[in-house]
Amino acid sequence: MADNPTIAEIKAAEIQAANSIQQAKEDAAKKLNRATSDAENSLKEARQNAARGYRDKIRRAEEAAEVKAKELLSKREGEAKAFYAKNKDKIPAAASFITEEVMKKYGSSQA
Repeated sequence: MADNPTIAEIKAAEIQAANSIQQAKEDAAKKLNRATSDAENSLKEARQNAARGYRDKIRRAEEAAEVKAKELLSKREGEAKAFYAKNKDKIPAAASFITEEVMKKYGSSQA
């Protein structure tokens, strides 16, 4: 039975090794879970940032389009007013000409 202390030491070492292995597996599982969670959070944050960036880009494009549309409208309004001012004296003559042409073709409705 001289070997009993040696066998006991070996069994104790085996138990300690098994416990160490179990603890290492638990630690590895915790680290894996934490890494998975961190990766999911990073992905979620990246998606949110991309969506936010896309919305901001759309908003800036809409604002630029609105400014451009106002500039174009203002320019066209000015051109229309200038055209009207240039040609407003011709309106009575044009109306009279059209009236005469209609009367020639269709006659008077008072007849």
